Amino acid sequence: MPRKRWTWRMALDSCAMAQVHPAPTSHADRIQSLDALRGVAILGVLLAYTVWSLGNPPRDTWSRADDVTAWLMDVFVDNKFVTIFACAFGLGVSQQWRRWQASGGDVPALHLRRMTFLFVIGLLHGVFLRNGDILAPYALLGITLLLFRHVSSRMVGLAIVLLAALPYAAEGVRIAMGWHWLARPETSGVTSYVRENVMWLRYWYVTNPVLSWPRILALMLIGLLIGRAELVRRLATDPPLARRVLFAALPLAVLTRVVYEALSRAWLDPPPDSAAAIALSALYQTSAWPLSASYAAALFLAWQFPAGVGALRPLTFVGRMAFTNYLLQSMIAVPICLAFGWFDRVTPSGGVALAVVIALFQIACSTWWLRRHAMGPFERLWRRATYG
Repeated sequence: MPRKRWTWRMALDSCAMAQVHPAPTSHADRIQSLDALRGVAILGVLLAYTVWSLGNPPRDTWSRADDVTAWLMDVFVDNKFVTIFACAFGLGVSQQWRRWQASGGDVPALHLRRMTFLFVIGLLHGVFLRNGDILAPYALLGITLLLFRHVSSRMVGLAIVLLAALPYAAEGVRIAMGWHWLARPETSGVTSYVRENVMWLRYWYVTNPVLSWPRILALMLIGLLIGRAELVRRLATDPPLARRVLFAALPLAVLTRVVYEALSRAWLDPPPDSAAAIALSALYQTSAWPLSASYAAALFLAWQFPAGVGALRPLTFVGRMAFTNYLLQSMIAVPICLAFGWFDRVTPSGGVALAVVIALFQIACSTWWLRRHAMGPFERLWRRATYG
């Protein structure tokens, strides 16, 4: 069969396909419980941010309430909501690909535009506001998802396992070879907030591609598989299925946590470069996955009841504006901390109080905005950057 020659006409046709503008998802077609789950995830990320990322005073200055708050955060919050957020990102990509393909769009071209915009916004966000920004890494990992677009679900599952194990295998190799990671930046004498952020970004972008990003990519791929199987739509309409997921995931979450606590006491303060430390880290990270699944299943179950819908509905507005709300969190917290000198002085209980105030503000603002507009302001910019 003769090979097709590339022509300018073919290039123009490709550009035309990339410029397909599918309409925003209508209210009737939205899975509102999924919007609520995104809202829960983004507010959980906020809680972890205000409690840990703004800087804490020395632990010996904490109150009893701070100690209890730190324990509750460790058990119920840390790594749990960012797990949901990463899975929801992969799920959203899967849903977007399906819509673009159905409307005749050039999926790779549209996806690259979308991820490029996300990367630029994330990089600016990291430099000027939040050096622990996740948007730019998500954009880079989102581009990587294209490699799995036509890969079988079985092979994607294998990739998930390998990616989840990669950070710990890399740590083992590093220890065996006697290598050292880049030292954490010393910022005590740095007076420029932006310069400090850049120093931390350099550190994160050297270490996280090995120690963190493979695990995040694994979670995104889980979301991709969930999207392929349309599992969320089934969970939202099939209470027995949601109940089975909950009853399977919750005991596993409890078991992995109990094992982690037992080993932590048996291997009290193991050296950082020991096999015990790597094993504990792996168990701690992966134990978040079943608890995150339990949270999601419990939310889908709660949505089946009028009282649950009433309690969760305000969170759907937050979830529909997840991009805007993620940026808004640091737009609020950073100026406050700079103005009042709160950086490195936020106790765990103080961080919770700050998160509650910001969360209530975001719920009110999201509700007000979406009753007047189809989508959030940054979601609108993202759409324009994608479709032109």
